[in-house]
Amino acid sequence: MYVCVCHALNDKKVKAALDQGATTPASVFRHHQCQVQCGKCVPMMRSMASEHQAAIAQKSVDCAQQGGCQHTVGAPANADTQPLPLPAYGIAAE
Repeated sequence: MYVCVCHALNDKKVKAALDQGATTPASVFRHHQCQVQCGKCVPMMRSMASEHQAAIAQKSVDCAQQGGCQHTVGAPANADTQPLPLPAYGIAAE
């Protein structure tokens, strides 16, 4: 399913960014080297990010109950790169 039609980002691409450490719509866009356009996708991306974070938290609880495991969470997507410049009228994607 397409989440962002402006940049042709489907749910698999959004999930891939989340798996690589993206935690907000803005970090999903940075991961894919683009920025928010119309903003209609931001609520869906926020929901997907929240669900992803909840799944990670649950996995951590499960690991702790089992005495620890090897699950790790990646660094934020493109953390070592500069963010794209935002337009003056930007939409809050964070």
